Amino acid sequence: MSSSYSLATLALLATFAALAMPGRVSADPVPELTLKTAGDREWPEGVEANLRTLIDLGRYPCRPGPGQKALIQRQVRDNSRAALQALGFYQPTLDPQWSDADEERCFALTLTVDPGEPTRISALDITLNGDAADDPAFQGTIDNAGLEQGQRLRHDRYSRLKQSLQQLLINRGYAEGALTRHRLEVDRDRREARVVLQVDSGPRYHFGDITLTGDDQINERLRRAYLQFDSGEPFSNDKLLATQQAYLGAGYFSAVRLDRGEPDADSQTIDVGIHFNPRNEWALLAGVGVSTDTGPRLRLGVENRRVNAAGHTARVETELSSVRQGVGAGYTIPLRDPINEKIELRTRYVNEETDTSESEIFSTSADYIIKLDSDWVATTSLEYLRETYTVADQLDQVELVIPGFQLSRVEYDDPIYPRFGWRLGGKVRGAHKTLASSASFTQFDGWGKLIFPLFNGRVITRGEVGYTEVSDVTELPASIRFFAGGDASVRGFAYESLGPMDNDGEVIGGRHLLVGSLEYDHPISEQWSLAVFTDAGNAFNNFDDYEIRHSAGFGVRWRSPLGPIRVDFARGIEEGRQWRLHLSMGPDLWSAPC
Repeated sequence: MSSSYSLATLALLATFAALAMPGRVSADPVPELTLKTAGDREWPEGVEANLRTLIDLGRYPCRPGPGQKALIQRQVRDNSRAALQALGFYQPTLDPQWSDADEERCFALTLTVDPGEPTRISALDITLNGDAADDPAFQGTIDNAGLEQGQRLRHDRYSRLKQSLQQLLINRGYAEGALTRHRLEVDRDRREARVVLQVDSGPRYHFGDITLTGDDQINERLRRAYLQFDSGEPFSNDKLLATQQAYLGAGYFSAVRLDRGEPDADSQTIDVGIHFNPRNEWALLAGVGVSTDTGPRLRLGVENRRVNAAGHTARVETELSSVRQGVGAGYTIPLRDPINEKIELRTRYVNEETDTSESEIFSTSADYIIKLDSDWVATTSLEYLRETYTVADQLDQVELVIPGFQLSRVEYDDPIYPRFGWRLGGKVRGAHKTLASSASFTQFDGWGKLIFPLFNGRVITRGEVGYTEVSDVTELPASIRFFAGGDASVRGFAYESLGPMDNDGEVIGGRHLLVGSLEYDHPISEQWSLAVFTDAGNAFNNFDDYEIRHSAGFGVRWRSPLGPIRVDFARGIEEGRQWRLHLSMGPDLWSAPC
């Protein structure tokens, strides 16, 4: 004998009602629930949690009267059966044991459960009619619903599939579509269930007219370039949301409202209206930070978000720290595909003094930046660099015209504190004396970083490799030579304190670089974690004369809204080497270079 669809629905609604019920926040004692399985067998997946959720003794009085006791026992039985039916167990055996309250504690209930044999899906009768039959989104949703013949019945999965199919009809423009049949037929005696779903979608509507209003300070061509769909394309709510995010990410608008028009049955189209609220044209920029390499640092600047109707932007910034002081300006020009393609013009003046070198740098550059279909970002650049520098006893000035090319990509599950993510990149650049440069060189720099979960913590590993083809490293300015040591390099050593030395024992930097790190951080609370790590590497001139330097240490991390703040203690693994403090901050996958 088959039960009606309403019985299955009641079981599912009872479960959802319990899940939606707010929990009690109270210091008062509450009744205690102990759940056991017959014969101490393992609980089937999800059963124990669903029983606890639906029984919820915390909503009952601590010391019920005789009439209340009978009511509670009846409700516990009813809710237990509903919780088990929602997960496919229609013939359970329940054995509740009541313990009365006393002066020190509330009443307690021990419930021994034998779920019995589960009800399994005997047939899936799912039909797609109309244009949805050829839409892979529908079949993909069905395939991933977790409903398969022979599998234990799960009411929640059936309900999610039904809701997902209905939502797909709305999201993908099936304005005439409906879920015309939806039944869950359960045969209690045979422990079998049949899923019946029929979608009659009708035709898929298309995007109609697209109207842009609210901000004419940006020209029509640029505003339409951010659209992620065209008139005549099949309708998609996902493309609407992607368009809204593209406009907000452009930086020109403070708010973007998308209005979906009424479906037109004659043309089978849906019009879209997009209304913009412009941001202020001018903005002040300010930022503070601190690291052991540079000490406290301050950034101040001003930005013009709309230089003209073509969407050009400009900014001027200054940076102040004990190691580096500088001022720079940038000008950005969006191109035909403004989300993925732009030109950046930059100029800067920087005065930098480290333990190993002093530099006065003036540079100006042009970068063509494009995001490829593979999500890699390619940057083609041309830079003019004039640098006056002192390294050891060498005082010199160079002028270089440096063409370059860079590829990079970043993936993560969270931009601020990723549990899994990676960053990979490489750049090649060079100069030649025949092209208005005072030195000739070719240089490659590659970097990578990988973060993955382990034992409820994270493993963070990074590496960098650099190679320079040059006849004499002393022809290169300090900013182009390789050094190692510091917060983002080999901890336990001072910033840029590792590399080849001259005859007086002073570090002068090298042609090549190899650096690697392995770190594990483990959370001790929601915002704090402890870390242990080891770093290794050095800068050098010849691969057959490479002296690797090792370090190890430990640290603490505080998860701030702007990214982890790291306090590390590290020492070189050498006799007599002292512990060194390292302080850094910022998201894990955005610290340069790796």
